[in-house]
Amino acid sequence: MNALQVNRRGFVGGALAAAVASTVREESHLVAAEDGSSHQLFWGDLHNHNAVGYAKGSLERSIDLAREHLDFFAFTGHAHWHDMPKMPGDRHMKWVKGFEVHKNHWPRTRELIRECNSDQFVGLLGYEWHSSHFGDYCMIFPEDQPDLFLPAHAEKLLDFAEAKGALAIPHHLGYKRGWRGANFDHFRPATTPIVEIFSEHGCTETDRASFPMIRHSNGGRSTSNTVVPQLQKGLRFGFVASSDNHRGYPGAYGEGLLGAWASDLSSASLFEAFRARRTFAATGDRITLECAINGQPMGSELPATAQRQIDVRVEAQDSIHMIELLRNGEVIERSFPEDTADARPRLPGRAKCRLRYGWGPWAALDLGRTCQWEMTVRIEGGRFLRAIPCYQSGPYEEEMRDRMRMISEREIQVQSFTSRVTCYGEDPTKSIIMELEGGSDAVLSVSLHKPIEQQVQSTLGDLRDENVVTFTGVFTSESYILERLVGPTEYSATIRWNDRRPRSSEADWYYVRVTQHNGQQAWSSPIWVG
Repeated sequence: MNALQVNRRGFVGGALAAAVASTVREESHLVAAEDGSSHQLFWGDLHNHNAVGYAKGSLERSIDLAREHLDFFAFTGHAHWHDMPKMPGDRHMKWVKGFEVHKNHWPRTRELIRECNSDQFVGLLGYEWHSSHFGDYCMIFPEDQPDLFLPAHAEKLLDFAEAKGALAIPHHLGYKRGWRGANFDHFRPATTPIVEIFSEHGCTETDRASFPMIRHSNGGRSTSNTVVPQLQKGLRFGFVASSDNHRGYPGAYGEGLLGAWASDLSSASLFEAFRARRTFAATGDRITLECAINGQPMGSELPATAQRQIDVRVEAQDSIHMIELLRNGEVIERSFPEDTADARPRLPGRAKCRLRYGWGPWAALDLGRTCQWEMTVRIEGGRFLRAIPCYQSGPYEEEMRDRMRMISEREIQVQSFTSRVTCYGEDPTKSIIMELEGGSDAVLSVSLHKPIEQQVQSTLGDLRDENVVTFTGVFTSESYILERLVGPTEYSATIRWNDRRPRSSEADWYYVRVTQHNGQQAWSSPIWVG
């Protein structure tokens, strides 16, 4: 049986993947590139932190984790806050000292980012510039950048970005102006083709969007400073999500990821995709999202036309609750795939199964601990097609790693760790999503090696109807679940909508929002018509 290579977007199985997994990527189904080839989907995180600043973890660890499960990332260390208020007990000195650490480490940061690049991974150089008045920007450079330019005004920062061909991506847009919310009076399309609609702060689509901003001292969302009102004013930008993780874990599950449709995995191609706004935002689950109008991809600007054919393709990682089409900020179409989905996955056939593990003792009982997991997942009478890791950032452990390896199309090995102590979002679990193929009598088994020796198994036929919950010991021990199967009619959808509009001097803009039953979401970048 052939050993399988890692595809950083997931881990792809099968004989073909064994030979060419490094080049196997998900290709666009809706729109071809200019040369007639398909755009490919790459997953990344353009905003994250570690101890090179005032967060946790080494940059070396961040790079190691990013290369484990992402296609690209940018390290954006905390660099400057010129109008930072003084805090009681001189607590603001934490920031001041972190800025000094980042400045002193800059030559080494540049070196590490250069060294981490390969034909399978792109590391981008960046930093984060804070401002109470102007809001925060993540500066992302297309190549090495010796200068660490830290002005006291946004216009000077944007001038610098334009001169260097860099991106200046606004962060946590929705906070009130003056409280580090974005200041769109200084918006420049050339330097800001994309904005951050979601991060661990929450969602800034509107003031009533899911995922409220409750984790920080900047307050909640200000209606006028969220994303939709800016688009209604005529600003044009695409959407991304990035984690803003402070535990040295780029791409941490649940904190934000972006998908980019690019020609290939290179800095030049990724920047071309960013500038063309062929990007979409996802909260955690890697929801593949494509949207086109009259054959033009997300981010496009089309000439005025009365007839708009909107094509949408979604491949989710759980059952899809709803797909919505928004025009000018208002929902005009909704699709509920569950209305026509099979009641149960058809077997033999394809399905997805999530293995979730963690839980364990409450920290409030002074029983909190970090649990190490080692397990082997096998399938008999079927095969694995793909496996995708969902690793949240907590707990922070410098030396521990979450790793997943597909040994063959019938075996996956997992090494991981969980805790209720300092878990992100009060979620003490991690998981992997397995796309598999088999009949009703195919057997899926989990052989646990840590924290105990234990084995559990179930047929795919049984997993159509009921999950399998297993505990590793007595109360309050950790546990793990093989969740019920989700079939293709539940997790995938292809939709065509038609919208006819009278000719107008005003442009219309459209985007798609996807919501899974488990609450995970994705947003396409807008398309403008007129």
